[in-house]
Amino acid sequence: MSLTLYLNRHDWFQHMKDVEEQFPDYIPVIKGNGYGFGNEFLADAAVRSGKKSIAVGTLAEARALDETHTFDEMLILTPVLKNPGFNDMGKNRVYTVGSVSQLKHLIDTFSQLIDQQQSIWSGGEAFQLQILIKCQSSMKRYGFSSEEWTKVQSLIKEHSEGERLQLVVKGYSIHFPREGMTASQKETQIRNWIQLVNSQGLPCEQMYVSHLSSEQYRILRGEFPKTRFRIRLGTDLWLHDKSFFQTRTTVLDVKKIQKGERFGYKQSRAKKSGHLVFVAGGTANGVGLEAPAMVGSMRDRVKLTAFWFLHFTNRLLSPFTYQGKRIWFAEPPHMQTSVLYFPEGSKVPQLGEELEVQLRMTTATFDQCVEIGKAEEAETEIQPDEKAQSKQEEKGKALNALS
Repeated sequence: MSLTLYLNRHDWFQHMKDVEEQFPDYIPVIKGNGYGFGNEFLADAAVRSGKKSIAVGTLAEARALDETHTFDEMLILTPVLKNPGFNDMGKNRVYTVGSVSQLKHLIDTFSQLIDQQQSIWSGGEAFQLQILIKCQSSMKRYGFSSEEWTKVQSLIKEHSEGERLQLVVKGYSIHFPREGMTASQKETQIRNWIQLVNSQGLPCEQMYVSHLSSEQYRILRGEFPKTRFRIRLGTDLWLHDKSFFQTRTTVLDVKKIQKGERFGYKQSRAKKSGHLVFVAGGTANGVGLEAPAMVGSMRDRVKLTAFWFLHFTNRLLSPFTYQGKRIWFAEPPHMQTSVLYFPEGSKVPQLGEELEVQLRMTTATFDQCVEIGKAEEAETEIQPDEKAQSKQEEKGKALNALS
C-alpha cells in the first residue's frame, strides 16, 4: 500500500488548454521533483500538449530528459558552472548566462571540448553555443546589470563569428518576484531592457518573462510586435488549480496503546491511552519537510509562536486528516511511514483505509499515481513521444500521461 497521487487527467489537460489561451506560446517549466508529479510525467504532458520548447532547472535535468524525450528547445535556467560534456553540445540546448564570468566559463569549457574533438570540428561547421542572456530585475538574482552591458556586447561580437565556436543569442530573459512589485514596475523594467538592447545594435527579437498576469502579457505582446514574448510557467501551470488532483495515504497498521506504555524509536511513554495508526509516507516522501517562511503580519507571528510552543511540548500536528480533522503525530515521521495518535474513544480508521494528506508538492514524492479521469482524444492530436513511451513501458508505470 502507498502514498498515492490521484489525478483527474481530463481536467488537468483542459486546464493546460485554458492556460494556452491566456498565455499564448508559453513555455512549461519542468524541474526539481517535477512539482510532485515527476519530471518525466510533466514532459509527457508537454509533448501531449504539443509543446516543442521546455525549460529545466539544471544541466543534470536536461541530460535526464534527453534520454526519454525529444524537444526542439530546452532552456537551462540555472547558470552552468560545472564542466559540460560532449553530450551537452546538442542543438536543442540553450544556456542561461547572468554574468560575464558565467559567459566566459561557458565559452572556455566548450572551447576545450572542441579542442578534444579536433578531427570533428576542423574544417567543418562551427559549434553554435546558444545562450539566453539573463537581465537583472528587482529580484537581484543572477543577471546582467545595465552597467555590464558593454562587456557583454563585446564578448558576443568577439565570439559570434568564430571558426569553431560561435555564440548565438536565442533571446533575453527577465525574472520577477511573485510579490512586492506592481504591474507598472514590471512593465517599466521590461521596456527599459528592450530599449537598451535595441540601442546597442543587438535587436531584442525574443524576450522570456515570468510572473506576469495574462493582461500584462497581452499588453507587452501588442506594444512590441517585433519582439516575441514567451512566458515561463511552472507553479502557475502545474499547481495553480489543485482541484484536479488529490493526495492520500493508506493505513498500514493500527495498534492499541495504554497510558504510560512505551513506543517508537525514542521509546517515549504514551501520555494517554488510545491508538497508534501507521500510515504510508514519511520523510522520503516529503512528510514533515517545510520550507522557511517569511513572517509578515502580527497574525503570522502569533501562529509561529504557537507552533514553537507546541513543538517545545512535543505536540506535532501532522498533514494527515481524518473525517475533516487534522491528526497529531505520535512521534516524528520515519523515512517511509508516519505514526499518528488517535485518543481513546475517537473513531479509528481501518487497515487499508485511505486518509487525506496535504503535502508541499515541490518537496513531495509519491509511491504511485492513479488516474481518475480520461482525456478526450482528437483526430489531429499529436502522437506521443516515442522515447518517452518506450521509457514508460520499461518502467511499467501505473499512470501514462500519454494516450
